[in-house]
Amino acid sequence: MAVPRLGLRAVRLSEAPFAWLLVAPAVLAIVVVVALPLAYSLWLSFTDVNLLRTSGAAIEMFGMRLPLYRWVGLKNYLQVFSDPLYWDSLWRTLYFVGAFVIEATLVGLGVALVLNERFPGRPLMRSLLLVPWSMSRIVVGLLWIGILDFEFGAFNGYMQRLGLLTGSVAFFKDGFSALNVLVSVYMWNQAPFATLLFLAGMQSISEDLYAAAEVDGAGYWQRFRYVTLPALRPILFLVLVLCTVNGFLMLDLIYVLTMGGPANETTTISWLGFQTSFAFFKFGPGTAILYTLTGLCLLLTFIYHRLILARFEPEG
Repeated sequence: MAVPRLGLRAVRLSEAPFAWLLVAPAVLAIVVVVALPLAYSLWLSFTDVNLLRTSGAAIEMFGMRLPLYRWVGLKNYLQVFSDPLYWDSLWRTLYFVGAFVIEATLVGLGVALVLNERFPGRPLMRSLLLVPWSMSRIVVGLLWIGILDFEFGAFNGYMQRLGLLTGSVAFFKDGFSALNVLVSVYMWNQAPFATLLFLAGMQSISEDLYAAAEVDGAGYWQRFRYVTLPALRPILFLVLVLCTVNGFLMLDLIYVLTMGGPANETTTISWLGFQTSFAFFKFGPGTAILYTLTGLCLLLTFIYHRLILARFEPEG
Protein backbone atom coordinates (compact mmCIF):
# COMPACT_ATOMS: atom_id res chain seq x y z
CA MET A 1 0.00 0.00 0.00
CA ALA A 2 1.47 3.33 -1.02
CA VAL A 3 2.08 5.88 1.71
CA PRO A 4 0.50 9.27 0.89
CA ARG A 5 3.01 12.06 0.45
CA LEU A 6 2.72 15.08 2.74
CA GLY A 7 1.81 18.39 1.21
CA LEU A 8 4.39 20.21 3.32
CA ARG A 9 8.04 19.36 3.11
CA ALA A 10 9.49 18.23 6.43
CA VAL A 11 11.95 20.69 7.90
CA ARG A 12 15.05 19.01 9.25
CA LEU A 13 17.21 20.84 11.75
CA SER A 14 20.47 19.63 13.14
CA GLU A 15 20.71 19.25 16.89
CA ALA A 16 22.57 22.49 17.63
CA PRO A 17 20.27 24.90 15.72
CA PHE A 18 17.23 23.16 17.18
CA ALA A 19 18.64 23.58 20.68
CA TRP A 20 19.27 27.29 20.07
CA LEU A 21 15.73 27.64 18.74
CA LEU A 22 14.38 26.23 22.00
CA VAL A 23 16.47 28.42 24.30
CA ALA A 24 16.18 31.60 22.20
CA PRO A 25 13.08 32.95 24.05
CA ALA A 26 14.75 32.45 27.43
CA VAL A 27 18.00 34.04 26.22
CA LEU A 28 16.06 37.01 24.81
CA ALA A 29 14.20 37.45 28.10
CA ILE A 30 17.48 37.37 30.06
CA VAL A 31 19.02 39.96 27.73
CA VAL A 32 16.04 42.30 28.05
CA VAL A 33 15.43 41.85 31.79
CA VAL A 34 19.00 41.38 33.06
CA ALA A 35 21.73 42.26 30.57
CA LEU A 36 20.40 45.58 29.29
CA PRO A 37 19.58 47.07 32.74
CA LEU A 38 22.94 45.82 34.01
CA ALA A 39 24.81 47.46 31.14
CA TYR A 40 22.82 50.68 31.59
CA SER A 41 23.49 50.84 35.33
CA LEU A 42 27.20 50.17 34.77
CA TRP A 43 27.34 53.00 32.25
CA LEU A 44 25.41 55.22 34.66
CA SER A 45 28.09 54.73 37.32
CA PHE A 46 30.58 56.49 35.02
CA THR A 47 28.34 59.49 34.32
CA ASP A 48 27.07 62.59 36.08
CA VAL A 49 23.30 63.01 35.87
CA ASN A 50 20.81 64.99 37.89
CA LEU A 51 17.13 64.61 37.10
CA LEU A 52 16.39 68.00 38.62
CA ARG A 53 18.83 69.79 36.34
CA THR A 54 18.68 70.40 32.60
CA SER A 55 20.90 72.67 30.55
CA GLY A 56 21.06 74.05 27.08
CA ALA A 57 22.92 70.93 26.00
CA ALA A 58 20.20 68.64 27.34
CA ILE A 59 18.74 66.14 24.92
CA GLU A 60 15.26 66.80 23.54
CA MET A 61 13.11 63.79 22.65
CA PHE A 62 9.36 63.67 21.87
CA GLY A 63 9.05 67.29 22.94
CA MET A 64 10.58 66.60 26.38
CA ARG A 65 13.88 67.88 27.73
CA LEU A 66 15.86 65.01 29.18
CA PRO A 67 18.56 65.58 31.82
CA LEU A 68 22.13 65.86 30.67
CA TYR A 69 24.35 62.80 31.02
CA ARG A 70 28.02 63.72 31.26
CA TRP A 71 30.74 61.08 31.09
CA VAL A 72 33.04 61.55 34.10
CA GLY A 73 35.00 58.29 34.01
CA LEU A 74 36.23 57.09 37.41
CA LYS A 75 35.31 60.32 39.19
CA ASN A 76 32.28 58.77 40.91
CA TYR A 77 34.31 55.83 42.22
CA LEU A 78 37.12 58.10 43.43
CA GLN A 79 34.54 60.27 45.17
CA VAL A 80 33.00 57.23 46.82
CA PHE A 81 36.32 55.81 48.01
CA SER A 82 37.33 59.16 49.50
CA ASP A 83 34.11 59.44 51.54
CA PRO A 84 34.56 58.43 55.23
CA LEU A 85 30.84 57.59 55.43
CA TYR A 86 31.34 54.95 52.74
CA TRP A 87 34.12 53.21 54.68
CA ASP A 88 32.12 53.33 57.92
CA SER A 89 29.18 51.83 56.06
CA LEU A 90 31.43 49.19 54.49
CA TRP A 91 32.77 47.89 57.81
CA ARG A 92 29.24 47.93 59.21
CA THR A 93 28.02 46.02 56.16
CA LEU A 94 30.76 43.41 56.50
CA TYR A 95 29.82 42.88 60.15
CA PHE A 96 26.14 42.62 59.29
CA VAL A 97 26.72 40.17 56.42
CA GLY A 98 29.19 38.05 58.40
CA ALA A 99 26.90 37.76 61.42
CA PHE A 100 23.84 37.10 59.26
CA VAL A 101 25.53 34.43 57.12
CA ILE A 102 26.86 32.58 60.17
CA GLU A 103 23.52 32.72 62.03
CA ALA A 104 21.36 31.81 59.02
CA THR A 105 23.65 28.93 58.02
CA LEU A 106 23.92 27.41 61.50
CA VAL A 107 20.24 27.85 62.32
CA GLY A 108 19.19 26.55 58.91
CA LEU A 109 21.44 23.49 59.23
CA GLY A 110 20.29 22.79 62.79
CA VAL A 111 16.59 23.01 61.96
CA ALA A 112 17.13 20.86 58.86
CA LEU A 113 18.76 18.17 61.00
CA VAL A 114 15.73 18.17 63.29
CA LEU A 115 13.18 18.09 60.45
CA ASN A 116 15.09 15.30 58.74
CA GLU A 117 14.29 12.98 61.66
CA ARG A 118 11.03 11.06 61.91
CA PHE A 119 8.60 12.33 64.58
CA PRO A 120 4.85 12.99 64.84
CA GLY A 121 3.81 16.26 63.25
CA ARG A 122 6.86 16.54 61.00
CA PRO A 123 4.85 17.43 57.83
CA LEU A 124 3.09 20.23 59.72
CA MET A 125 6.39 21.56 61.07
CA ARG A 126 7.88 21.56 57.58
CA SER A 127 4.93 23.56 56.32
CA LEU A 128 5.00 26.10 59.16
CA LEU A 129 8.74 26.53 58.61
CA LEU A 130 8.12 28.48 55.40
CA VAL A 131 5.79 31.05 56.96
CA PRO A 132 8.52 33.56 58.01
CA TRP A 133 10.29 33.24 54.65
CA SER A 134 7.08 33.70 52.65
CA MET A 135 6.25 37.00 54.38
CA SER A 136 7.13 40.32 52.79
CA ARG A 137 10.06 41.95 54.56
CA ILE A 138 8.01 45.12 54.97
CA VAL A 139 5.47 43.05 56.90
CA VAL A 140 8.31 41.37 58.82
CA GLY A 141 9.65 44.79 59.82
CA LEU A 142 6.24 46.00 61.00
CA LEU A 143 5.74 42.75 62.91
CA TRP A 144 9.02 43.13 64.80
CA ILE A 145 8.35 46.79 65.51
CA GLY A 146 5.21 45.62 67.27
CA ILE A 147 7.33 43.16 69.28
CA LEU A 148 10.38 45.29 70.12
CA ASP A 149 9.09 48.86 70.26
CA PHE A 150 10.15 50.80 73.37
CA GLU A 151 6.70 52.17 74.25
CA PHE A 152 4.10 49.64 73.05
CA GLY A 153 6.19 46.57 72.14
CA ALA A 154 4.85 43.17 73.17
CA PHE A 155 8.23 42.00 74.48
CA ASN A 156 8.59 44.80 77.04
CA GLY A 157 4.94 44.45 78.04
CA TYR A 158 5.14 40.72 78.72
CA MET A 159 8.49 40.96 80.50
CA GLN A 160 7.12 43.65 82.81
CA ARG A 161 3.97 41.63 83.54
CA LEU A 162 6.11 38.61 84.45
CA GLY A 163 8.22 40.79 86.73
CA LEU A 164 11.41 40.16 84.74
CA LEU A 165 11.81 43.84 83.78
CA THR A 166 11.18 47.01 85.75
CA GLY A 167 11.55 49.28 82.73
CA SER A 168 11.47 49.05 78.97
CA VAL A 169 14.41 47.91 76.83
CA ALA A 170 15.27 50.33 74.02
CA PHE A 171 16.46 47.96 71.31
CA PHE A 172 16.95 50.71 68.73
CA LYS A 173 18.48 53.40 70.93
CA ASP A 174 22.09 52.22 70.56
CA GLY A 175 23.51 51.76 67.06
CA PHE A 176 25.27 48.45 67.76
CA SER A 177 22.17 47.03 69.41
CA ALA A 178 19.99 48.16 66.52
CA LEU A 179 22.39 46.57 64.02
CA ASN A 180 22.25 43.25 65.87
CA VAL A 181 18.45 43.44 65.95
CA LEU A 182 18.55 43.81 62.16
CA VAL A 183 20.79 40.75 61.92
CA SER A 184 18.46 38.66 64.09
CA VAL A 185 15.25 39.78 62.36
CA TYR A 186 16.73 39.15 58.92
CA MET A 187 17.97 35.73 60.05
CA TRP A 188 14.44 34.91 61.29
CA ASN A 189 13.13 35.80 57.86
CA GLN A 190 15.78 34.04 55.74
CA ALA A 191 16.90 31.00 57.77
CA PRO A 192 13.86 28.91 56.65
CA PHE A 193 15.10 29.12 53.07
CA ALA A 194 18.51 27.81 54.14
CA THR A 195 16.72 25.06 56.06
CA LEU A 196 14.78 24.12 52.94
CA LEU A 197 17.97 23.81 50.89
CA PHE A 198 19.79 21.79 53.54
CA LEU A 199 16.77 19.54 54.00
CA ALA A 200 16.59 18.87 50.27
CA GLY A 201 20.27 17.94 50.30
CA MET A 202 19.81 15.57 53.24
CA GLN A 203 16.86 13.87 51.55
CA SER A 204 19.08 13.05 48.57
CA ILE A 205 21.70 11.20 50.67
CA SER A 206 21.36 7.43 50.31
CA GLU A 207 20.27 5.55 53.43
CA ASP A 208 22.81 2.87 52.56
CA LEU A 209 25.63 5.25 53.50
CA TYR A 210 24.20 5.75 56.97
CA ALA A 211 23.57 2.00 57.33
CA ALA A 212 27.16 1.23 56.37
CA ALA A 213 28.43 3.83 58.84
CA GLU A 214 26.30 2.30 61.62
CA VAL A 215 27.70 -1.15 60.83
CA ASP A 216 31.20 0.30 61.23
CA GLY A 217 30.20 1.57 64.68
CA ALA A 218 29.81 5.28 63.81
CA GLY A 219 27.66 7.30 66.21
CA TYR A 220 25.30 10.16 65.33
CA TRP A 221 27.92 12.89 65.27
CA GLN A 222 30.40 10.70 63.38
CA ARG A 223 27.76 10.03 60.73
CA PHE A 224 27.04 13.75 60.59
CA ARG A 225 30.72 14.60 60.19
CA TYR A 226 31.78 11.93 57.72
CA VAL A 227 28.56 11.31 55.75
CA THR A 228 26.19 14.27 55.99
CA LEU A 229 28.59 17.20 55.83
CA PRO A 230 30.63 15.96 52.83
CA ALA A 231 27.42 15.28 50.91
CA LEU A 232 26.13 18.79 51.72
CA ARG A 233 29.15 20.67 50.36
CA PRO A 234 27.37 21.87 47.16
CA ILE A 235 24.32 22.89 49.21
CA LEU A 236 26.54 24.67 51.75
CA PHE A 237 28.20 26.60 48.93
CA LEU A 238 24.81 27.61 47.54
CA VAL A 239 23.50 28.68 50.96
CA LEU A 240 26.61 30.78 51.67
CA VAL A 241 26.44 32.53 48.30
CA LEU A 242 22.70 33.27 48.52
CA CYS A 243 22.91 34.45 52.14
CA THR A 244 25.89 36.67 51.32
CA VAL A 245 24.19 38.28 48.33
CA ASN A 246 20.92 38.74 50.24
CA GLY A 247 22.82 40.21 53.19
CA PHE A 248 24.61 42.77 51.04
CA LEU A 249 21.39 43.80 49.30
CA MET A 250 19.15 43.95 52.38
CA LEU A 251 17.40 47.29 52.30
CA ASP A 252 13.70 47.06 53.18
CA LEU A 253 14.19 46.05 56.82
CA ILE A 254 16.46 49.06 57.35
CA TYR A 255 13.80 51.26 55.76
CA VAL A 256 11.10 49.97 58.12
CA LEU A 257 13.06 49.48 61.35
CA THR A 258 15.83 52.10 61.59
CA MET A 259 16.01 54.32 58.46
CA GLY A 260 19.80 54.02 58.80
CA GLY A 261 19.82 55.47 62.33
CA PRO A 262 20.48 56.28 65.00
CA ALA A 263 23.11 58.70 63.64
CA ASN A 264 23.88 56.50 60.61
CA GLU A 265 24.87 53.61 62.91
CA THR A 266 22.83 51.13 60.87
CA THR A 267 23.64 52.62 57.48
CA THR A 268 24.93 49.86 55.20
CA ILE A 269 26.29 50.15 51.68
CA SER A 270 22.91 49.28 50.15
CA TRP A 271 21.15 51.93 52.25
CA LEU A 272 23.85 54.50 51.47
CA GLY A 273 23.51 53.81 47.74
CA PHE A 274 19.72 54.05 47.98
CA GLN A 275 19.88 57.34 49.85
CA THR A 276 22.47 58.80 47.48
CA SER A 277 20.43 57.88 44.41
CA PHE A 278 16.83 58.47 45.48
CA ALA A 279 17.10 61.02 48.29
CA PHE A 280 19.83 63.25 46.83
CA PHE A 281 19.28 62.29 43.15
CA LYS A 282 22.99 61.58 42.64
CA PHE A 283 22.52 58.57 40.41
CA GLY A 284 26.13 58.33 39.26
CA PRO A 285 27.74 58.13 42.72
CA GLY A 286 24.80 56.07 44.03
CA THR A 287 25.23 53.48 41.30
CA ALA A 288 28.99 53.42 41.87
CA ILE A 289 28.39 52.72 45.57
CA LEU A 290 26.14 49.78 44.76
CA TYR A 291 28.56 48.39 42.17
CA THR A 292 31.19 48.01 44.87
CA LEU A 293 28.79 45.46 46.40
CA THR A 294 28.86 43.55 43.13
CA GLY A 295 32.63 43.30 43.36
CA LEU A 296 32.45 42.12 46.97
CA CYS A 297 29.85 39.47 46.12
CA LEU A 298 31.98 38.13 43.25
CA LEU A 299 35.08 38.07 45.46
CA LEU A 300 33.35 36.21 48.28
CA THR A 301 31.76 33.75 45.83
CA PHE A 302 35.23 32.92 44.51
CA ILE A 303 36.53 32.46 48.07
CA TYR A 304 33.61 30.18 48.97
CA HIS A 305 34.23 28.10 45.85
CA ARG A 306 37.92 27.71 46.65
CA LEU A 307 37.29 26.78 50.28
CA ILE A 308 34.29 24.49 49.87
CA LEU A 309 34.22 23.03 46.38
CA ALA A 310 37.49 23.49 44.49
CA ARG A 311 39.75 21.83 47.05
CA PHE A 312 37.57 18.70 47.01
CA GLU A 313 37.15 18.41 43.24
CA PRO A 314 39.04 15.48 41.63
CA GLU A 315 42.06 16.46 39.57
CA GLY A 316 42.18 15.83 35.86
